[in-house]
Amino acid sequence: MALLNNPVAIIITISLVIQIIVLLLLVYGYWLKKKMKFRNHGILMALATVLHLVLVLYVMIPSFVMAEIPDYVVPTPLSITSVVGLIHGILGTTALSLGVWFVASWGFRKNIKGCINKKKIMSKTFIVWIASLIFGIMLYAIFIGPLLTR
Repeated sequence: MALLNNPVAIIITISLVIQIIVLLLLVYGYWLKKKMKFRNHGILMALATVLHLVLVLYVMIPSFVMAEIPDYVVPTPLSITSVVGLIHGILGTTALSLGVWFVASWGFRKNIKGCINKKKIMSKTFIVWIASLIFGIMLYAIFIGPLLTR
């Protein structure tokens, strides 16, 4: 299988698997919130945010800067790869920025009053993150899909 012979494809696949784990953490964190376990919810969301941030810094930004922009966005800005990549990047940056802001503004305090005010934007951030994940999966299919058929 060509996927196993390509170290970049393996890293990208591991990154996608970890993103799906982050999704499961976010869903479990939402469940904790529903059970009124707000501190556990916050800790889990902070863990998911840090895990996502690490992947963005070490996999996604380098991939975007060293491959997506020079190989697709600059020469063919209206190609499906460019458009999907740019939308993924914008949505992902927005969701990550808001996630980091939520975690930083909470600061692991026991008082959740400040978090209650952010409930609506937290839900919208989750939707933006899901949309980013979908566009990321589309990019995965564009780049890695052909390797799976060899």
